[in-house]
Amino acid sequence: MDEQPTSGTIHFDDEDRGKFYRAEGEYKFYVPEFSDWACYMFGNKPETNYGMKYIPRKGDEPNWFVRWMMKVCFDCVWVKEKNT
Repeated sequence: MDEQPTSGTIHFDDEDRGKFYRAEGEYKFYVPEFSDWACYMFGNKPETNYGMKYIPRKGDEPNWFVRWMMKVCFDCVWVKEKNT
C-alpha cells in the first residue's frame, strides 16, 4: 500500500466562516485493495457494460449463495476478472 503524505488547507464552516487555516500535520489517505470479482448489476452484462458495475474490496466478496440469489432476483452477473 502506497502511503503518500498529503497536506492541504482546511476551511471551517462554523463560527470561523471566511477564514482559512493551514494544516500543520500530514494527511494520509489509504486506498483499499479491490477484489477480482465484479458485479454487473440490474441487467448489465460484461459484453456491453452500459449500466452499473460494483467492485467490492478484497475479502468482502459475497459467497456463492448470495451471488446466485442476486442473479435470480435482480439479474446481476458476478464475474471474476483481474482489476488493475
